[in-house]
Amino acid sequence: MGGAHIGVLQVLAESRIPIDIIVGSSAGAAVGAFYATGKLEAFKELITDLSFIDSLSYYVDPVFPSSGLLAGNRARRFIHDLVGDTLIEDLPIRYIAVATDLLSGETVPIDRGSLTDAVLASISMPVIFRPVVHMGRMLTDGGVSDPLPLDVLKSLSPNITIACNLHAKVPRRFSSAKRQTIIRAEQTAQTGEEEALASWIIEHVTNLLESPKMPDRLKTFAMDLMQKVNSTQTFSQTEIEFIRTLQEQLIQAKDRFLETIGERFPARRESSKLNIFEILSSSMNIQQYQKNRLMLLYDPPDVLIEPDVTDVGSLEFTLGEHTIVEGRKKALAALPEIRKLLREKQRSISPAGGSSS
Repeated sequence: MGGAHIGVLQVLAESRIPIDIIVGSSAGAAVGAFYATGKLEAFKELITDLSFIDSLSYYVDPVFPSSGLLAGNRARRFIHDLVGDTLIEDLPIRYIAVATDLLSGETVPIDRGSLTDAVLASISMPVIFRPVVHMGRMLTDGGVSDPLPLDVLKSLSPNITIACNLHAKVPRRFSSAKRQTIIRAEQTAQTGEEEALASWIIEHVTNLLESPKMPDRLKTFAMDLMQKVNSTQTFSQTEIEFIRTLQEQLIQAKDRFLETIGERFPARRESSKLNIFEILSSSMNIQQYQKNRLMLLYDPPDVLIEPDVTDVGSLEFTLGEHTIVEGRKKALAALPEIRKLLREKQRSISPAGGSSS
């Protein structure tokens, strides 16, 4: 979806439409930051030919789930590699990344400090990424509270406001037949197959802990560690190192692990069941559609650009080029209205008979 923002900004820049302020939430914050630092084309090149597998190396760093499935360190490095140590206050244009305070529910406009931290806070989808501690707050995705932050933008009194709404329609990614297939797949999955896999893993871990081949000291350490995981107690430095080592070993052994599961559970055809990422993404898209609809009724922008990217899922990185093209198409259609408003604004602020800048 976020690629549409690239297409819109490209058209505005090519058409010499002055951009003095960028206010972005979630993907809008990221693309806006890359534009403000002159890295938009570099980012475009990255996502244009990006495969799903390649994309994993940019942001997937699983942790023992407590406040999120992914640590966010790789995503931070990816952003930092593009924008460096830039401070928001040093950008050539006014920039604000919008995040959400998980503890108070407030919308948090970030207009100073590390650009990398601001973008990471704004894009950190809850449950997927750990919350970002920044500005003395516990921050998560800006789309949770303010997916189309026109209120923040208008508080800065711009001459004209241009909004790019990626949630113009209720998400309808699936046909009626496909929806029925997904429902049947989910119903089948809930009959016990997933529970069987989980039980199999637990059984093997338990057998390992109870094995006479495991030294008593290591067995005691592992049992204590499992109790702490379940009770969310604080880990010692030794335990933290053990967890990191275990995580590395699991990652390195993933192929053998999958082969073992394959022996126990016969290979299945491609599943029609939605995974946890798709369910969360769909939930967020529906929520953002509803919030954007209310925002546009309450406080519409001067120009509204709505690329048709509703059918593109958050994990469909190979469709980056398609979303960029769609963003360009809708921005080009909006150019006459933008130019008309700029001319009217220029006439209204220019003294009669004088020159204007």
